[in-house]
Amino acid sequence: MARGQKRNRGGRVRLSDVAKRAGVSPITVSRALRNPEIVSEDLRELILDLVEEMGYVPDLAARALASRDSGIIGVLVPTLNQQVFMAVMRGIEERVRPTDLHIQYANTLYDPVEEIHQLKSFLAQKPAGLILAGAERYDDLAPILAGARCPIAHIVDLGQSPSRLAIGLRHHEASAVATRFLLSKGYRRVGLLGGRMDVRSKRRRDGYIEAMHEAGLLDPALIVSEELSTDVALGCRLFGELLKRAPDLDAVLCQNDDLALGALFECRRRGIGVPDEFGICGFNNLDFAAFTEPGLTTVHVPRYEIGYRAADMLIRAVRQESLPEGKVDLGFTIIERGTTRHVD
Repeated sequence: MARGQKRNRGGRVRLSDVAKRAGVSPITVSRALRNPEIVSEDLRELILDLVEEMGYVPDLAARALASRDSGIIGVLVPTLNQQVFMAVMRGIEERVRPTDLHIQYANTLYDPVEEIHQLKSFLAQKPAGLILAGAERYDDLAPILAGARCPIAHIVDLGQSPSRLAIGLRHHEASAVATRFLLSKGYRRVGLLGGRMDVRSKRRRDGYIEAMHEAGLLDPALIVSEELSTDVALGCRLFGELLKRAPDLDAVLCQNDDLALGALFECRRRGIGVPDEFGICGFNNLDFAAFTEPGLTTVHVPRYEIGYRAADMLIRAVRQESLPEGKVDLGFTIIERGTTRHVD
């Protein structure tokens, strides 16, 4: 702040302070910040320089009172520390960044009660819109969603209830296809490793069960899971438990790539040959999957694209632009690498 420049009481720089320094009206400063394309380049640069110099921070609560929304996009996710959702969040952020909207995250911890609490908290702040990523119980959320005064986009398993502004894939189908892929490679005693049984994991389990039942090979003893977030250590431990139950196990489908990496490490420790003796398939195609030795066969989920497209859908809804009529299915792909046999 220039020498002699007085702050208002309390020390907070106001919009009017910036306007006075720039020699323009407060509404012009507001336009330069919210819709910079409608302000001349020279004036916009002057205002932005003053904003930085003076340390002006927009008052979003005041904006919400003065207008229809706070300019915030609220994003509810079940976890903030798993790589699976980091790619989704990166997609959301890259789509929102060029706009005048801002993102706030809330971590629901896979807890349906926390989902309701966080959803109500966001809606009380008059957001421009919300993105629900991986909500657990839509029946419980339905009354709140029905009364929302902003658009809400949903990142979901497409078997869930939202019928519009919804994007994702069918996890049941993806898991069934991955299981059939392992069977097509000649594996027969195919197990399933799982972690926390959220809605997506449950549908992956059901897809595995369907495919194994169709093949006449279903054995409930081959399914091992724990109500824990997935990581490599859990994969090592669950794989060891599964081998104790079924020493003739010859392949495993893992509900996340970190579990699959744990299984691969355990095979190395135990001298089990991958892929000839034993096959491993992961899920999500996390960044490391292409660089393990051998490379990890996995189900590719377009997580970045899902986040980007969900944010795009929401921004278009906020701007009242045309939108897809129903759910958007971005699908999945089996990525075949070195942890499964190559069969001619």
